[in-house]
Amino acid sequence: MRKSLTLLCLLCLPLHAAEPWLPFDNQPMGRLDRPLVLRSYLPDPDLEDAVFPQHDAARKVSKYNPGLGADVPGEVQPVPGLAAAIGVNFGPALSYVFDTTEARLMYAWQGGFVDMTPYWGDVQKGSRVSFDYVPRLVGTMFYKAAGKDPIELGGKSISELGPRVFTGYRLEKGVPVFEFSAGATRFTLTLKPSTKPLSCDLVLTSSSDAPLGWRGIDGTRATGKLRFTLAGTELAKFQGYQRDNKITKASVSAGETLFNQYGCAACHSIDGSKSHGPSVGKLAGHKVEIEGLDQPVIADTAYLLESIKAPNAKIVKGYPPNYMPPFGLPDVEYDSLILYIQSLDKPE
Repeated sequence: MRKSLTLLCLLCLPLHAAEPWLPFDNQPMGRLDRPLVLRSYLPDPDLEDAVFPQHDAARKVSKYNPGLGADVPGEVQPVPGLAAAIGVNFGPALSYVFDTTEARLMYAWQGGFVDMTPYWGDVQKGSRVSFDYVPRLVGTMFYKAAGKDPIELGGKSISELGPRVFTGYRLEKGVPVFEFSAGATRFTLTLKPSTKPLSCDLVLTSSSDAPLGWRGIDGTRATGKLRFTLAGTELAKFQGYQRDNKITKASVSAGETLFNQYGCAACHSIDGSKSHGPSVGKLAGHKVEIEGLDQPVIADTAYLLESIKAPNAKIVKGYPPNYMPPFGLPDVEYDSLILYIQSLDKPE
């Protein structure tokens, strides 16, 4: 089916038999040395129709009343999403979605992965969101597919070679290598994090002797194997599933709940240990070294608030930009998070 869903089941498990079962975690995260591979319904960030020539169109279905055991007047709208996608996450350094029906890279982003709350539900309750259970993106998108497939063979898009067929993927040192064909030509595609912001490194191979390229990127011409960096720009920011926490008064306990709920713990430790992002333990009231500034700043309330609202405003030395999406929260939630961070350790 196309960019929408009518099925009622969702398989959110690693595809490779050797991989461990995915634990219950509404904000799952892989690592640079062990990326997470997730076969699931995944979000459609408003991809254009031209990207989906090989998909069928999802259809409306009649409403069904289980109490009556029969259809009733009205139609059920398909749930929007990608039903044949594979998501890959290397931690905040890189996430991307590969569609198996189109055998094509759909989009890539940094700063997070997906928020599974709509499907897996509240940790205590475990029930998904009815009729809106597609995971939500977390992070900054820098690449989104458009038009014909950008892979070119002999100067033409492989969309013109015939149907593209996904034939599977293999893991090389834990990194997925996607295998597919177009016409009589076989291809592989591998993505890894880049050292440059809002970008990723690609390796593309083909079984043909014709020149291989990627549309729109100068210098991407080779025979047999092509290596290049796919650099993008900030296309959109996502912060996961929007919750109504019904917090009326800021508190440390509410801040702790929010810290875990929004997946902050995936990148920020509370004990001072190093992670993807700076630790929030022993942070409040202490000096922080900032990229581009000669003097450190004090992690006071204003600094903490700015860091949550605009994470790129002051980048802590030793950490890259764009790894944390900005969070647009109610003031009471900002205040609660700050109170929690301030409670973790007081300066001596």
